[in-house]
Amino acid sequence: MTDKALTADKTAALATLLGAMPETDAIVAAVLAVWPDHAAYLLKSFSARSPALLAATEVASSAARKLMAGNEARFATGYKWTCDQLRDEEIFFHREGRYRLSTFAEAWDEVYSNHDYMAPYVDGLLLSQILWYNHVGTFEMFLDRVLGAATAPFDYLEIGPGHGLMVYLAARSPLSRTLAAWDVSSISLHETRVALDRLGVTKPVALVEVDILKAAAPDRQYDLIVISEVLEHLETPGVALAFLRKALRPEGRIFINVPLNSPSPDHIYLFSTPEELVAMVEAAGFRVVSTEMFATQGRKLAAAIANRISVSTGIIAVPA
Repeated sequence: MTDKALTADKTAALATLLGAMPETDAIVAAVLAVWPDHAAYLLKSFSARSPALLAATEVASSAARKLMAGNEARFATGYKWTCDQLRDEEIFFHREGRYRLSTFAEAWDEVYSNHDYMAPYVDGLLLSQILWYNHVGTFEMFLDRVLGAATAPFDYLEIGPGHGLMVYLAARSPLSRTLAAWDVSSISLHETRVALDRLGVTKPVALVEVDILKAAAPDRQYDLIVISEVLEHLETPGVALAFLRKALRPEGRIFINVPLNSPSPDHIYLFSTPEELVAMVEAAGFRVVSTEMFATQGRKLAAAIANRISVSTGIIAVPA
């Protein structure tokens, strides 16, 4: 069978698998239109998902399509471009055993201050939330075991809200009493505001420019704090966790999502093992209640960690 025929078979298998998921199917179709050879990767990613993960995927896809506002082709192109950049970072990581950048200043100069770089990168990262098994795994954990476990009204704080998907879902909860999101960048917060407007969020969300590595003690506390895919962007993530411990109420919970061995253009702090991450969380004054891990394409966790393949790690913790 030719490569073209194999790709066609995998594309057909994907269409069958996603037949009851119209929002996800539309995103996959847009990606395959610009990157047909990605069908094999996507088929592995989706075939590994449980019914709960598939349902969470469709929730994320529905929100993402609102954010794309008819520009699926642009986002799909950005996704392919982003994957190309990540492939280069992975080659460096497996050759050198470290991330290429190690300071925020380097990431700022090379990535964050470069609009021509950031525009497709941000588009691509949005689609990774749907197309990558490990990202959907922690998203479903947030949806079910974090938000879904709330039993009383809560005040919500998120650090680094990005595209606003988690803030959006927190706002949809009838138990969310107040909502706040902090970021070190006013530009990023503006983009989050635009995203929340597109998603139709009507509850007030306080978007505040805060550098938690430099901030004094928080002026209030929260019942639920979320810091997802942020710690790996910081030079001193332990300092950030210690600050958030002060911001968490005695009966509150924090959801921490960190990728292990995940080279990206703006990742500067390398977490190699789940034990290393848990130790840092505990040293900041938290008690870990649960830990869940999701390897790329649903690979076996032990092999993924041993071979330094990306694993998303979700932690739910409470004050110690």
